[in-house]
This record gives sequence, structure tokens and C-alpha cells, in this order.
Amino acid sequence: MSATNSFSQTVDIYFDEVVAGFEATNTTAKNVSTYKPNAGKIAESGQAFYRPQPFLTEVVDGRDVSSAYNDLTELTVPSVLTDAHLRNVPVSFTGVDLNNPHIMQRAVKAATVMLNNKVDTVVANEIASKGTLVYTNSGAISTYEELAVPDAMMLEQQATKGQRCMLLNPRMSVQVSGNLAGRDNLNGVPLDAYRRASLQPIAGFDTFRTDYGKSITGSSAASYAIDGGAQDYTPLSKDGNDLPVDNRVQTITVKTGTGAAVGDAFTVANVYATGHINKQSTGELKTFRILAVNSATSWDISPPFIPADGSDQAQKDYGNIDTVPADSAAITVLNTVTKPCSVFYEKDCVEIIHADYNLDPFRESGKQVRVKTTDSGITIAMLSDSNVDTLVAKYRMFIWMNVNVLQPEAAGIMLPFQT
Repeated sequence: MSATNSFSQTVDIYFDEVVAGFEATNTTAKNVSTYKPNAGKIAESGQAFYRPQPFLTEVVDGRDVSSAYNDLTELTVPSVLTDAHLRNVPVSFTGVDLNNPHIMQRAVKAATVMLNNKVDTVVANEIASKGTLVYTNSGAISTYEELAVPDAMMLEQQATKGQRCMLLNPRMSVQVSGNLAGRDNLNGVPLDAYRRASLQPIAGFDTFRTDYGKSITGSSAASYAIDGGAQDYTPLSKDGNDLPVDNRVQTITVKTGTGAAVGDAFTVANVYATGHINKQSTGELKTFRILAVNSATSWDISPPFIPADGSDQAQKDYGNIDTVPADSAAITVLNTVTKPCSVFYEKDCVEIIHADYNLDPFRESGKQVRVKTTDSGITIAMLSDSNVDTLVAKYRMFIWMNVNVLQPEAAGIMLPFQT
């Protein structure tokens, strides 16, 4: 690298310490999956690309299966990574600032905290907005029995195959730590919970304290019902224009009520969740989320109504409910009180998308550029420019990343104190 593109030793140390701090303290980047597309290829496709969902198919019993061969329906999910997904920490220093080690130490700490918080918040927000497994409780969620409900939901719906994580918001983590600290039979876990509020794996989830939990607004929705008894959804690989279909979303028609809003969670009368593999009813109502309110009678929801008893082979393969909702089936909204949520998810079903931003034009024009890949695979870049008139140097540090919930039925939220 030419001398015009090299940083001073002081700023090099600053950058290295920020990267090291991010690697040491970031929670979510290490506990979701990551994918790095080719930046040139996604630029050619308008910064959009598609990621696969797991295959599912029907199991057939018996010796003779000659009439049971069916085509597989491959499902994909759209992802995007644009300039809007640049996560920046801009700072400026004078020569005096660079001579002061205390200012540099504080700047390192601030940059590390801001980058960490941004990544954690983006991940938590996306899961809180798109996760469709919804557990509400009339009181606190703090005991093992309460925290194990998400485990039961994921197991009975056969939505778990690997590592699972739970991110607890500050208030819920305090309540959980307090519950653990009061026990005397967990081989040191209570002492750690009392001293450091540290959390061990709970109910099969790697459990982490976070400094944030997205607030889910209490809904005033009332008097809604399904309008029409044939609103089943059939998964498709591609539409009539040979373009991939996002099978996480369905537009449904509802009978006019009041107060529905994006983010609301709801159940439908007599619509029960099934196991994704065995297609057997769990006996528990399936939970759904509103992604868009198109009109007084039209919502975009997730997941779609895919009846396991449907006639189409793709419905049999990907069925998530026992049967299609009946006409006039009552809709019950679950989030009635505004509260910050905590989230849980299957690691492989939540993905950080990141790529390398093209910095060659800045290098070629003499700007100072530094790039480093963290242990989670995410790249942190820093550019610098200076102004001789003001004797101020500007430093822009950034991560280029977005988050996608590939399988909303393997992610969800916990909401306490709902009436």
C-alpha cells in the first residue's frame, strides 16, 4: 500500500482496538448464521438476491410407492443489501486529539459500543418484527417453566434442528437471574446469576443478556374475522413470470374490525399448528403476525395458511396448520399491552448478510483506507480524509450488513404482562 493510503500508528491502533473490542463483545454476530454474497453479482441484480429455505416433503408408508413420486417445491427467500444498510460511526480528530491517549481510549470505547449496539439492535428488531412464534404470559416470564414454553413450541412444530438462541431484554434477564439466584441446587449457577447476572443455557437455548428489546405496541384491534372460507395458500417456487416467490407472506381478506396494526400477533379460531414434518396437530392455536395493513379488509400476514390436509402436493409438503380457516372464524390479537419483547430463534434461520464495499476509488484518489475481517466474518472498514483549512481529520468506520429471517416459523417473541 502506498504511503498516501497508510494511517498513522496512533490511528492504526485505534482501528485495531475497535475491531478487537467488536470481536470480544458482540453477541448476535456470533449467534446467527452469516452469508457473504459476491458484491459484483448482487450489484448486477439490483442489490437483490435469493436464499434457499429447507426442503420439506411428504413421507409415504408401505412397500409400493410407484404412484407416490412427486416433484419437490424449492422455496427461496429474497434478500437485499443496499447503501441504506451501511452502518456508520463517523468521528473527527484534531492533531491535539491524536496526541491525547485518554481521548483515543474514549473514542475506541464509544465506537466499539456503537457498532456492537447497532448490529445487536438490527438483529433483534428483525426477529421481533418477523418471528411468528408468539408466547404471551399474563405475568412475568422468569421461571424455567415459562422460559421452556418456546422450547415446547419449537419442538412440537418441529421447527428446530440445530443451535437455538434466546436474547433476553434487560428487564426479563434481571427477573430470570433473580429466579436462578434463589435456587440452591444448580452447581454454582445461582452464584453466577447473583454476582454477574450471567445466564447459562436454558431449556435448550443458548441464552444471552442484551441491552435492548423492541417494544411491541399493545393493540386495540377488535371484531376482526376471516372473510371467506377458502383462503388457503399453496407454496410456489416461481410465479407466472418465472420470478421466485416469497412464500413467507400471504394476503388475506378479513371482515372489517378496528385497530389492527403492523406487528400485531394473532390466532384464528380452530386453526391449530402442525408439526412441519409429521403434519400432526399440536392442539395449540397457530400464531401469526401482521406484516402490512393494505386496507380495512386486507392484511399481509406471516406465515401463510398452508393446510396440511390440502389437496396440493406443496401444501402436504409444507403444511403448517391442520386445516384452512373457516369463514367468519374469529381473530384474536395477542399483544394487548405495550411491552419490550425478548426473542428466540433457530440460529440457521436468521442470517446476517454482509459484503465488501468497493473502496478502490477512494484508495486511488489518495484517501486513507483500512479494512479488517472480524472473527464472525463481518468486515469493518475505515476511511480518512483531512482538511488543511481546519486541521481536522475525519474518520468514517462502517459495516455493510443487513439481516433476514429466512424461516419466520423458527423464530419468535416472548411478551410478558399481556391481559
